[in-house]
Amino acid sequence: MESLPIRRAPGVLVLVVAIMLQASTQICLGRQIHSTGSGRPSDDETSTTQEVLKSYWIHRDHPDSPASAASTYNTSSQSERIAAAARRSLTRGEYFSRRVLDASSSGNFDSPVEAKVVGGEYAMAVSVGTPPRQFIVDVDTGSDLVWLNCEPCIQCIVNATDKPFDPTQSTSYQQASCTDAACTGFPYQPTSCGSTGACGYFYPYGEGIYYSYTSGILAYETFTFTAIDESSFAIRNVTFGCGQNESLTGFTVFDGFAGVGQGSFSLPSQLSLVYGFTDIFSYCLIPFDGTAANHSTFYFGVPETNISTYTPIYSNVVSPLRPYYYVNVTGISVGGVLLNIPADFFDISPTDGSGGVIFDSGTTYTLLIGVAYDAVLQEFKNQFNFPPYEVSGSPTVCFDVSGASSISIPNIVFHLQSVSGGEPVDFVLSLDNVLLPYSETVKCLTIMSLNPPGVMIIGNTAQANHEVVFDRVNRQIGWASTTCT
Repeated sequence: MESLPIRRAPGVLVLVVAIMLQASTQICLGRQIHSTGSGRPSDDETSTTQEVLKSYWIHRDHPDSPASAASTYNTSSQSERIAAAARRSLTRGEYFSRRVLDASSSGNFDSPVEAKVVGGEYAMAVSVGTPPRQFIVDVDTGSDLVWLNCEPCIQCIVNATDKPFDPTQSTSYQQASCTDAACTGFPYQPTSCGSTGACGYFYPYGEGIYYSYTSGILAYETFTFTAIDESSFAIRNVTFGCGQNESLTGFTVFDGFAGVGQGSFSLPSQLSLVYGFTDIFSYCLIPFDGTAANHSTFYFGVPETNISTYTPIYSNVVSPLRPYYYVNVTGISVGGVLLNIPADFFDISPTDGSGGVIFDSGTTYTLLIGVAYDAVLQEFKNQFNFPPYEVSGSPTVCFDVSGASSISIPNIVFHLQSVSGGEPVDFVLSLDNVLLPYSETVKCLTIMSLNPPGVMIIGNTAQANHEVVFDRVNRQIGWASTTCT
């Protein structure tokens, strides 16, 4: 069991115990789903020999995305999309930070004041039920529940892409009973039992002004994906939330969520523990300025590329219910200059769980706090010989590059702990990862400042043109530079 990277209080040693607890919950969930005593199909009916599932992620700015239609994509300029992505990144970063702090406190939830956007930047098409019906769901590395808008709706997502899923129209739908391990092991309380014995769930996404939630009935259903050979592949008895009551103001275009975080109810956890897939998923994200024309690829199972650079995955022991993918950053360099940032600045606080660094596909920009952001920005300005340019309404730093026939930048490098414990490994940000084209003559930095205390985020623009592998078997994240377009 590995030590969690934390800011250590004097005389305090904290070890990761959340990993073992989480694994125990996952095993329990898997056994219940295989159990014929629960009225569920037997192992023979649920097992599979399929090793890789391939899907496509649709960026919210792509014309095929319901989010682009809702935000009048066709009339939005590149500059407007970049500014909007910057604002969404800050909102998501603040929401993540608040969620961690809330989870490390009493666990009591305040009444909602104003719900914020909790979703990410990518969506995935999935067909649900028998006969199958297609839905567009937000794919979220920052959460661990799969759920859909369901009938009967009390308060569903108002402008969702499709009509809610109707359980009465599917022959494969089955409610989870109150005695199923999916109900008794659900990590977010309270769950409730109705007169029919169905398991009611409540899944919170934040508190105060960030208070959002989904609630409804836990159930089992057939989800149909696209296999690597482009054929359809049905996965029976996926545990999901049949959402009948949601408070997600500001997130009103997708049909639900597909959580791919570390928790036991996430989609990769279920595919691995219940259906025999290798517990690995990976993606290759196209650069931001290509998201309006192309799709990004997403795989469940062993990736096609050979990756040799890995860093360990950690959990937040102070806030164990938050399923984020934490990594241990040991330093940052800009143009070969190692920045003067205290070694423990990137660690998780042992008192309130704040701080730390995560990989997140749902945040466009990379978010740093305090001295880390200040040091990166100052050294980048020292080496990048173009004047700053103020963009109205955008919270990011931009530069005037007019007159330049070509642009070169100082690479920004995140140094991360290696799995061997030897020299740190490097996650390198090159031109497309560091600057976004606001216009032909203005480029904007993809790193922004987040108010402390906060969870720092390596966002999806930083990850673009990398094959990124979440190897949950060995608890490590790997990457290799490539061309994802």
